[in-house]
Amino acid sequence: MIQFRHLFAAALITLSSPAAAQEAPPATGGQLIGGVFDALGIRKPPPAAPDFVRESRPERMDYQPFTPRPEKRKTAAELQAASAELDRAAAENRRRAARVKVPD
Repeated sequence: MIQFRHLFAAALITLSSPAAAQEAPPATGGQLIGGVFDALGIRKPPPAAPDFVRESRPERMDYQPFTPRPEKRKTAAELQAASAELDRAAAENRRRAARVKVPD
């Protein structure tokens, strides 16, 4: 019976993938698959957190969510300066590497 469940779940996932691909980009089909796994009894609920974990966590988690800042585009002059700096560093590294004696 368990093998039938796994086979049925695999077949359902395989057949639902093309349908999920046709939906809007944010929809991945994960909720559908999770629901199927729950209905078939394949997915087990997560275990309860140990006491020391529950006691160490505050009631309310105050944190700042990570929000990436929009990058400021560099001007052509800044890009040329960065390119020149990289070229200087590469030349210095080549100069240093030329001094190293390789053992036979």
